[in-house]
Amino acid sequence: MKNTHKIYYDNVHQTEFEARVLECAAEEKTGRYRIILDKTAFFPEEGGQVADAGFLDEQKVLDVQIKDNIIYHYTQAPFPEGHTVRGRVDWAQRFDFMQQHTGEHILSGLVNAHYGYDNVGFHLGLSEVTLDFNKNLSLEQLRAIEVLANQAVWADLPVYVSTPSPDALSRMTYRSKIALDKGVRIVEIPGVDICACCAPHVESTGQIGLIKITGAQSHRGGVRVTILCGNRALSDYTKKQDAVSGISALLSAKPEDTPQAVKRLLSENAALKARTGQLQAKLLSQQIKDLPSPEETDHVVLFTGDLDSIALRNAVNTLTKDYPGFCAIFAGDDKSGYRYVIGSAGKDCRELAQRLGQRFQAKGGGSAPMVQGSISAPESDIRAFFQ
Repeated sequence: MKNTHKIYYDNVHQTEFEARVLECAAEEKTGRYRIILDKTAFFPEEGGQVADAGFLDEQKVLDVQIKDNIIYHYTQAPFPEGHTVRGRVDWAQRFDFMQQHTGEHILSGLVNAHYGYDNVGFHLGLSEVTLDFNKNLSLEQLRAIEVLANQAVWADLPVYVSTPSPDALSRMTYRSKIALDKGVRIVEIPGVDICACCAPHVESTGQIGLIKITGAQSHRGGVRVTILCGNRALSDYTKKQDAVSGISALLSAKPEDTPQAVKRLLSENAALKARTGQLQAKLLSQQIKDLPSPEETDHVVLFTGDLDSIALRNAVNTLTKDYPGFCAIFAGDDKSGYRYVIGSAGKDCRELAQRLGQRFQAKGGGSAPMVQGSISAPESDIRAFFQ
């Protein structure tokens, strides 16, 4: 079968076309239909970029793949062979992908030119764009590259696309993740990048609008960088601006002062927690004094406010020195549930924890002298269980 004619290479802006159905085959596993056309404007999943979206007649195109230069369209319903279909590519998604992909070329070209690092991985999805470099980049280096990348955008540089002859290609220096020898499509941004690429691109860098690095993390000895370009960057800015404005209103602080306001609030909260902990510890101490004496009972059960785990364990350890049976403290309330610590100097607490799990679906574990965990049940039911 002849190679599919790629309309997106003739005119990246052409989103509507008519084509003849050469083949339509059902897929048993998926229930979809695989359709081959004589030509298409749909860019398939290739080069780290997901496929274009759109319609063939009224059928939604579910996926587009390429193999041996034949492009396969997947739909939920069949088309008769020889039928002429009208294709419509989702331009909003196409242009979004063009902005992201050209932005990636600018960043990767600049990183390669300034630091000599290679882009060894690229993914362009519906919400995220990631670039994998084979060496690490510091925050300062990434911010410097981001500035240079946006300067290239604002310079509105032309984006040239060509398919050089093998002889011309052999004399060119260009980026490529794999070795190529014929039919190589070159995308060039003068003074910024020359790279082998199969995807559609904007006609000039100004159409990208903005390039923003939104994250970076270590990845396989290098760094994975997350970026947003064009409208994605604008949408992200709007979302974060709304979040900061909301926080600043809640804190009664200017947006630029929110970090300091949050630090102050955290400090005040920590002081309140410490004070609350001290008061609860005093309350627990008084509760322990009010317990029946060891002469009156072997087992004790206490319910108290929220306490940290160390305070709970220390209190249980204190009780097990006096009481021979189980000593249990439950911290929390009926609405939020309880954290518990149960200890004993002479009994196996694991058996009791297992019974709590069977009765209340309580979670926890530990050793024979002490177990701890969480439980969601009313205080009255837990007391009844121990009685």
